[in-house]
Amino acid sequence: MPPVAAAAPHTDAVVAALDGADILVGRGQAPDDGGWQAEPGYSQFRAYVVLYPSPGVPDGSIAEPTEYLGYSCQATCIAATQLGAERLADAVKALFVDQLLNVEGRSSYRGQLLLDRPVSRDDAVTPAEHYAVLQLGWITQAT
Repeated sequence: MPPVAAAAPHTDAVVAALDGADILVGRGQAPDDGGWQAEPGYSQFRAYVVLYPSPGVPDGSIAEPTEYLGYSCQATCIAATQLGAERLADAVKALFVDQLLNVEGRSSYRGQLLLDRPVSRDDAVTPAEHYAVLQLGWITQAT
């Protein structure tokens, strides 16, 4: 029986794809160069994605119960405006939905959009920031 696949290489693949598309990304936190570049509200805001990965769910048959890994991650798209958050979410969806995830040693089914929440406004920070939450998922199998 093959071992359960690790989720971290899947997250690495998502981060690499975002980096390759020049989308700022942080794992569980804002990237160092994301957000306001100087005084909030009076400087450039660099939109970014915060990635929250799942540990993955093994799946398979009775003969090989760990043959597949169902991997998903939440991509929180953060921008200074509603339109900015919406456009960033569109870019993330275009990058991953119906696309294969490039994980070394594994083949991938095409990515699916599992959740798409409306853009929300966060008034707990000043000035307010806007965010859109996506959940993306793939099923992978050892090659």
